[in-house]
Parts: sequence; structure tokens; C-alpha cells
Amino acid sequence: MKLSTAAAILIALGPIAMTAHTQTDAMPPETKATAQHDGMMAGQVKPDVKPSNTLTVVYRGASTVLSVGDLMKLPQVKVTVRDGHTNNDVEFSGPLVSDVLATGGLVASPETHSLILHSTLVATGADGFYALYSCGEVEPGFSSAKPIIAIMRFDLPNTEGGIIQIVDPQDVKPARWVHGLTTLSVMTLAQSK
Repeated sequence: MKLSTAAAILIALGPIAMTAHTQTDAMPPETKATAQHDGMMAGQVKPDVKPSNTLTVVYRGASTVLSVGDLMKLPQVKVTVRDGHTNNDVEFSGPLVSDVLATGGLVASPETHSLILHSTLVATGADGFYALYSCGEVEPGFSSAKPIIAIMRFDLPNTEGGIIQIVDPQDVKPARWVHGLTTLSVMTLAQSK
């Protein structure tokens, strides 16, 4: 391995390795413990979620901005999921992701069948975190999954999830449940020849 390649790897992985064992003297003794797998110290409180009050759907170069009120006007679905962080059941409600995408122009039909199967959905939060979904997995005609845009949690505004949050009840872990959701971008992949 070249020295420059090794240096690049060390520079890239250095912060990750350092956070795995970081402790600070400013922390109370009861929270000074080895870092957990998610980068947080034992006993450390998860940082507040940056809220989002609007959701932008980007499809074929056009943007559609939806407020929480707009999302509430769409048909609402309730899902009960197991939160892997708290190990408790949580009830969320909001419109199906497919209904939200339809407001931006992506409507499931025989004409859009191939388009949906060749497209991916990038869900981005206010903090820059993003997760990927296949457009096929969010369309009820292709999948039994029913991911929603959660705007309510136990029939109250979803303030813990940053007001607007994507939730997929079939995900085993909530890793793709983007909090403070700001953007849903549909990206169609060109077919290779």
C-alpha cells in the first residue's frame, strides 16, 4: 500500500476511531463510560432534533413545498411500530409516502410502472442526515410496506421526530426514520446498456 493511500485512510478514519473512546473531563463521573456503537456515551442524552415545518418534494426538476397543514389534508394512516432506541411501541400517523409523492407528480399508474421501479427516493433531514428508499418499496402497488410521513405521535404533534419524519413500519431498526424531514427527492436511474 502506498504511503499516500495509508495516510488518506488514517485521516478519514481518525475521527471515527477517536470518538469511539472519547471521554471528557467536563462530563459527570456517571457518564464517563466507553462510547457506544452509535457514537454516544452511555447515559448521554440524544441531541434535540432540528424541526422541519415544510416538506419539499422534488420530482423531474420541479419542487412542491408542503406545509404540515397540507400534509394533514392528505388521507391519514396510523401505524404502531417498535422503536429500537427505546424498545417501546410508538403510534405514528400521517399520510403515506406514496400520497405525498403524488402531490409532487409521481403517481402510480401503468405508464409510470418502469419509472417507479427504476427510481430511488432520498429522504433528507434538517440536519443533513439522509436515507435511501426504493420508490417501489413506498408504492402500495409494489410493496406491502406502508411508510408514512409521520406528523403525529400518539395523536399529538410529532415534536420528538422534528415535526415531520419518515417512518417505515417494516424497518427492523429506525435507522432510516429521518427526523426533521425537509426533502423527498426522486432520482431516476438511467438504464445501462
